[in-house]
Amino acid sequence: MKTILLAMAAAILFVVAGSALAASAGDPPTVIYACKHPSSGWLRQVSGPAQCRRRETPVSWNIEGAKGDKGDAGAPGAAGAPGPKGDKGDPGTVVSGLRTLEGVPCIAEDSAAGEIKVTVAAGGDVSLTCEAAPDQQPPPPPPPTGAAKLVINEVDYDQIGADSNGFVEIHNTGGAAADLANVDLVAVNGGDGSEYDRVALTGSLAAGGHLDVAIELQNGAPDGLALLDGSTLVDALSYEGAITAATIAGQSYNLVEGTALPATVEDSTTVAGSLIRNPNGKDTNDAASDWAFTTTVTRGAANAMTP
Repeated sequence: MKTILLAMAAAILFVVAGSALAASAGDPPTVIYACKHPSSGWLRQVSGPAQCRRRETPVSWNIEGAKGDKGDAGAPGAAGAPGPKGDKGDPGTVVSGLRTLEGVPCIAEDSAAGEIKVTVAAGGDVSLTCEAAPDQQPPPPPPPTGAAKLVINEVDYDQIGADSNGFVEIHNTGGAAADLANVDLVAVNGGDGSEYDRVALTGSLAAGGHLDVAIELQNGAPDGLALLDGSTLVDALSYEGAITAATIAGQSYNLVEGTALPATVEDSTTVAGSLIRNPNGKDTNDAASDWAFTTTVTRGAANAMTP
């Protein structure tokens, strides 16, 4: 009979313990306490040994033993079914943005000046390379045999100290004499784009000849020159800035050929010199590559480039 009572007590104990665990709202307990009846063997669960009556025997046991070692990982399960395909995203703008780098100046091998080249492959890969510019642009093609070609070839608009003795040189790069009867050299004020001085040329200029025209010019920021045959613009120069809408005799003219002459390429007030076409007579219709400052003034003669 005693054995039966102990077995029943153990069963009741587990039921009571389960109820206690389920009802706990705080941290889970780690020890179960009970009081054993002195004669019947029944166990009464309590919160601690101090709750047992005088004739009851306090008993306790751990709810959970020490944690064992982690077991080996199980075999991987089969791969799940693939999920649904997502919507296609909007096209990006990286490639189009990188294309804006095309032509940006860079330093190529051997410290040579170059430009960035953007290449987009068929798969979308983008490559950027720095390609060096040619060492020297090829000279312009010669004019047709028997034709005259007038260019503004040398300009001295600033002198050391007070400005005086300024000039513009006209050069005939063609293969025949140029008739100057209807040709005017016009000075343009960049502030309002209007004409402020004019020299009417006379006579003729032999093939390969240079004509010195005395004229006092304004010193830029910006100012310009126009060589007109009647109302036809034969040649032009805009210096220390760009004049793209000069008004001469009621007609508008762009005095910038190709790329504007950089503001850093200018006549000097501290060093004797002039702006020249370099080499002599070069006219590719691009001011930035055709013109340079030289410290050798060659008024009425072929240009000479010196630092």
